[in-house]
Amino acid sequence: MILNRSPTDISRSEGCTLTGVLSVTGFLEDAVTVIHGPSGCTHHNASLLHASLAEIDEVQIPCLLSSNILEDEVIFGGEQALLHALDVAEAQNPSLICVVSTCIADTIGDDTAAICRQKRSMQVIHIPGAGFLGGGFSEGIRNALTSLLTLAAPQNETPDDGILIVGEKNLEYEAEENFKEISRLLSLLDLAPGIRFVRKMPVSDCRSISSAPVAILREVSLQPVGSMLSSRFNTPIIPGFPVGTDGTSGFLRQLGEYTGIDPGPALRDEEGLINDLYCSFDDLRYESVRLNTLGADPATITAAETALRHLQMNESPGGHILPLPYDPPVGIAGTRRMLNSWRRSLSRA
Repeated sequence: MILNRSPTDISRSEGCTLTGVLSVTGFLEDAVTVIHGPSGCTHHNASLLHASLAEIDEVQIPCLLSSNILEDEVIFGGEQALLHALDVAEAQNPSLICVVSTCIADTIGDDTAAICRQKRSMQVIHIPGAGFLGGGFSEGIRNALTSLLTLAAPQNETPDDGILIVGEKNLEYEAEENFKEISRLLSLLDLAPGIRFVRKMPVSDCRSISSAPVAILREVSLQPVGSMLSSRFNTPIIPGFPVGTDGTSGFLRQLGEYTGIDPGPALRDEEGLINDLYCSFDDLRYESVRLNTLGADPATITAAETALRHLQMNESPGGHILPLPYDPPVGIAGTRRMLNSWRRSLSRA
């Protein structure tokens, strides 16, 4: 009998922890991921990844192997099954093997971490992927990133020039568009992105993470990863991509503070680009609208309200309902996509 039931302990609305891990490890170009659990866990997630990647026009499916725990392993332990799966993975000669433990493996008490520490011809790391005690997709992403950080070399004396980008949403439709927006903002300060941790990168890039002068997290929920970067390598952390047109100014100021670059000229350039953006949507001015905020991220709502204010659009109970993006709009580019969706919606009214 459960005496203290907490909704957060049983909520799986955002998806499985294992899926979150795979959304990271699947984008290491020369790694193999071994899922220690029943084959159904692997088949289910392979199907999810296939469908999600097809939606964003990606055709390459990550290399996933299963330890294929069956009834006998559930009763007597699945460590031998994992050892066999690791032999199969090692035969493929990857640069890294990521072993993800599942709910079943953890429930029967397999010491997955100890098996991963056994010597092999390439490095093997263990990533917790069981979510049966309340974990979810976001926790899987954090688990994967913090585990992969153990591959980083000690801090180099000579910093890299490239800015570290941490935790991009690999299954997000706008992932590349958001990266281009961050690159544009960096260019205003004569900076450039460096390692994309982890998006279509080789395992060898993990070693160079410690040399980045600044790290930009994709979103605030990755703060545990940022804390690890800060404590281990003294890396300054920007806690998230800038949301909406108001977010870019603070983003540029923080970058300037961490890099010693005067952000003044960049801020003036950005202000002009923001004015140009809203001028290009003059046809939306003074429209009577209301925002569809059901289930929307608070940051998305704030960015949308900023756009309404700039365009002097009138919020009213009887106004035309405007759609909001699933993820908060990043900078000018994300705001432009949101405004284009509003324009299409109003044209159909």
